[in-house]
Amino acid sequence: MLKKVISAFLIFSTFSFAALSAGEIEFKPEKKVFKKSEKICFYLKNNSNQKIYLPSSAPWAVFQDKNYEKVVYSPIAMQSIIEVKPSEEKKWCWEQKDFKNEQVPSGEYTIRLTAFQNGKKIFLSSSVQIKNSQ
Repeated sequence: MLKKVISAFLIFSTFSFAALSAGEIEFKPEKKVFKKSEKICFYLKNNSNQKIYLPSSAPWAVFQDKNYEKVVYSPIAMQSIIEVKPSEEKKWCWEQKDFKNEQVPSGEYTIRLTAFQNGKKIFLSSSVQIKNSQ
């Protein structure tokens, strides 16, 4: 368990964010606010005219802070290069579970995706909020 957390931290903390032109690559959740236990789905859309590459079948992690210091969850994924062609879209969902497979508490979470564009590693992020059902 600790190895997984440390590995995810090292993978997601050693490179800086690359600047992207507005609209080239979209990474966002289907909505910003989710009820507890609701599946949080998000997608990557390549609006550029170049291919981008993902380092695995699920190249994302969920953080409990905006400084990317506390990894809450990172899926186990096949380590193979995934090509995303222009106009292509990829979608993933997070079940609001942590590494222990337990429901995470209400609050704000940041989902960060790793990709490669023009041979450079880029990070894309988006925030979501989990609220208690009422």
